[in-house]
Amino acid sequence: MMGCRWISVALCALMLAGCQTPPNIKQAQDQNRELRQLLQQANRQIAGLQRQEADLRSEVDELERVVNVLGTEKSSRVQESSDLRSQIRGFVQQQIDLLKEFLVRGNLLDYMGGELVERSRVDERPLLLVDLGNAMPKNGMLTGFGGYFTGPTALTVKVLRAVDGNMVVIWQSKPFAIAEPGMARVSFPVSVGVEQGDVVAYHFPEVTAVGFDTGTGDTRYSVDDIGLGEVVSAAALSGARSRRSYSIGVYGLLN
Repeated sequence: MMGCRWISVALCALMLAGCQTPPNIKQAQDQNRELRQLLQQANRQIAGLQRQEADLRSEVDELERVVNVLGTEKSSRVQESSDLRSQIRGFVQQQIDLLKEFLVRGNLLDYMGGELVERSRVDERPLLLVDLGNAMPKNGMLTGFGGYFTGPTALTVKVLRAVDGNMVVIWQSKPFAIAEPGMARVSFPVSVGVEQGDVVAYHFPEVTAVGFDTGTGDTRYSVDDIGLGEVVSAAALSGARSRRSYSIGVYGLLN
């Protein structure tokens, strides 16, 4: 009887032992629960970041729309401003041209050069004429040139400025064509600023169709031309003794 009781107790103990969860399995289950919680937390954070991203994209789209609108408005204002400036420039230039024409017709412009009369002597070879006898007496603006020509010719006008004892070409015009002999006045497309002491030169690349007299002026000459930015000295020019005066000069408004 005692033996059967012990056997029953042993069987019960074995059954209870089989019902208990091993420690390593319980630990794994706890870790699984923690991982599930972390995963849920991470999913909530991801969902929040996705909402923030969507909000930021909406803001970016709105900013781009505003920038495009501002760009369109700015372009419109720039175009309007450009058109207005163009109209104003055209109006001012028209008034300047009318004023220049009035001054020329009324013979109200300042003139620097030889008297525009017919002269007996002509040097028809290509020459550069530098009018040292009619330097600018004041600062101002040159508006054109005039001459008494003996025939058709072409020429360019240059402004020379004294620098360290020499003369530097600081401006030169485009070529002008003279179609026929006699008196001619030509306006520059744009007025030219000059300073006191500047001198004017005239280059005739084909034929110098302007008469001259001797002993009444101080126009020097050279067979070689000088370009913009180049330097020449008075000693390098011919004609110091003959003291030529040519029938050519410039018009302008001097202070």
